Amino acid sequence: MSRPHQNLLVLSFFCAACVVVCVHLFVFPLYEGAPRKRPPKFLGDYEQSLCTTNLKPVAVPAAWRGHCPRDGIVTVSQGGRLGNQMWEYASVWAVARRTGLEPYVPRCIRRVLDEVFEDLSVPPLGYVAHCPANWAGVIKAPEYWAYTNQSILLPKFAVLPELVLSWADDIRLEFKFKRKLAETSQRVLQMAAGRVANGSGADAAAPATFVGIHVRRTDYQNYLWRTRRAFLADAGYFLSAMDYFRSKYGANVAFLVVSDDPTWCRHHLVGDHTDVFVVSKAGVTSPGQDLAIMAACNHSIIDYGTFGVWGAILARGETILYNISRHSSTRISQLLPGWHVMN
Repeated sequence: MSRPHQNLLVLSFFCAACVVVCVHLFVFPLYEGAPRKRPPKFLGDYEQSLCTTNLKPVAVPAAWRGHCPRDGIVTVSQGGRLGNQMWEYASVWAVARRTGLEPYVPRCIRRVLDEVFEDLSVPPLGYVAHCPANWAGVIKAPEYWAYTNQSILLPKFAVLPELVLSWADDIRLEFKFKRKLAETSQRVLQMAAGRVANGSGADAAAPATFVGIHVRRTDYQNYLWRTRRAFLADAGYFLSAMDYFRSKYGANVAFLVVSDDPTWCRHHLVGDHTDVFVVSKAGVTSPGQDLAIMAACNHSIIDYGTFGVWGAILARGETILYNISRHSSTRISQLLPGWHVMN
């Protein structure tokens, strides 16, 4: 083959290769990057990402099947246990009141709360799962909210006491215990009242004054030290708080203790006292039942954690709380009457 023909053949191969490369680069890229994560198209697609547990299909009431929010919505991510999820729910409820946006909570939160409370007013996000999701301008705090078609996604462990407790009486009505829990709580209180009335120095004709005590220990020791360089409340704190109520209400006071460590409570708080009753039983009583007992009391003694705080809020009355600086419970003591910090 002559050299001109060889050069022409090489040039043809080169041109063909260039065409192939250009086609692949500009029409069908050879190496595509990682596919972009597409934003969810519907609210139902988004709901699962807000939950720490898997969601199951929900039966949507007929009244909701044609409904979609006109403007933005308020919702929240799930985090923590019962007390945390009560704050998450209450924060959505309160932000919606303040902004006028429609409130929704993920089904995973409603499932936890529906086991304890009845007739909750904030619907599950699954009821509007069919609606388009517009999260382009979503914000994570109500103070940044600027216009009505902007949605607010509160973070997990959201606690907004200043906003929620501006409607303290209404949020107490929102958290209405299931009848079985409420009835069991009343039986527990009646049992305690009967034993106190039979004790020495008690006035059998006078009504008992009930003080709920929340003692949290097992999982909080490391957390307190890691986050606050603080120690668990010792027996001295609880005994001093109990003596305060004894001096105020006399021999007709009954203390009902709920705890994740009932054995510690029996060893350190009961002793020879006939007015102290540890009502939690590991593996028997539920967190919802313990909370209902606290809420049924007249007054409260709490240490830390959202569970005890909610028990005291729902009980109304006077509350003694353990002194931990910058904890949400100390913020609440500045918002509600009758809350006192004790070292």
